Amino acid sequence: MPIKKLFAAAVALAAVSVAMPASAAIYTYTMTNNSVLSINSTSQSATFTGSDINASMTSAAFAAFPGGALPNFTAVLSSLDGTRLINGKWVTDNPLYATTTHPQKLIMDGKNVNLWAWWGNPIIGGDYLTTIKSYTFNSTTGGTSVPEPGMLGLLAAGLGGLALARRRRSKAAAAA
Repeated sequence: MPIKKLFAAAVALAAVSVAMPASAAIYTYTMTNNSVLSINSTSQSATFTGSDINASMTSAAFAAFPGGALPNFTAVLSSLDGTRLINGKWVTDNPLYATTTHPQKLIMDGKNVNLWAWWGNPIIGGDYLTTIKSYTFNSTTGGTSVPEPGMLGLLAAGLGGLALARRRRSKAAAAA
């Protein structure tokens, strides 16, 4: 590979590494009632589990989830499945009005979390409201690490250094 092409490839790789964040992410929120909300931005899914809820949901909006300890985020859900304990009885989600006046949503407003849905058939409960106690972030999905952008930058810098060293050797050999 000619020196100029190798150097151009290294520069392009460095530029891409600065512009592209690590993509796979799992955000986990433990609530004050000890239930756990886990959002996977890669699979665009989430789960809410605890002593009074066991639900899973999907939304294309999860791909753009910002994360953080106090997120401001709303996702209209494309699916919501699971159960919730209301007045001592486990009930399933009820999609009544989900396509009209009451779409199922996950709403996060700082510390407050609202799984906006109807529960039971007939409906006996509404939104699942709770508050964030703690937050963790995991950039490992399925047991494989996602390379950080800085690592790609180091690789690009190394390739650029190799290209420059090869160029100097070529010039020194031509001069001799």
